[in-house]
Amino acid sequence: MKQSVNYYLGNIIRKYREERNMTQEEFAHFCGISRAYMGRIERGEYRVTVEMCKRITDALGISLYYLFLDFPE
Repeated sequence: MKQSVNYYLGNIIRKYREERNMTQEEFAHFCGISRAYMGRIERGEYRVTVEMCKRITDALGISLYYLFLDFPE
């Protein structure tokens, strides 16, 4: 079964967050959202806007570009 874009994006966000040894709660705080909302993003349950992607990458300290490097074709 082919996974959704939201699923892949959520996994990529989780990977970057875990590489920085941040809890989901800490990371959500830096993004200005609730932990529950972040959990849904990481599980691919929500469609993430470009604006939210920018907030996430700012909290991670990376360019928006990096969120999309590991997407399967």
